[in-house]
Amino acid sequence: MNTRCPELREGCRVVCPVGEIDLATAPAFRDQLRGNDAALPAFVVADLRQVHFIDSSGLQELMTARTRCEAVGGWVRVVYDHEAVDLLFRLTGYAEQFPRYASVEDAWGDRAPEAADR
Repeated sequence: MNTRCPELREGCRVVCPVGEIDLATAPAFRDQLRGNDAALPAFVVADLRQVHFIDSSGLQELMTARTRCEAVGGWVRVVYDHEAVDLLFRLTGYAEQFPRYASVEDAWGDRAPEAADR
């Protein structure tokens, strides 16, 4: 898994992994989500548009980040367009917890497409 980001945008951490998120790369993904800052981010956007495969270990890292962020009044939102990523969220029942956003800007503004559009 390579990365194009992370960046901090208006108090929101944006991570952009590239490639696969699996058991071997999940620790690096976790590090991206957490960041190196002393204070963990409350708001995180995971831009998965360059991810073509994610397994349950990657999903677990997203769930852990979501729990941590929600504990301090924040959120984790996910941008994705690859069918394999969408399939994982739908098959595991996490599509409602992680609605699909089309862009980082849409995720930041909480502008998710309607479920009927999926």
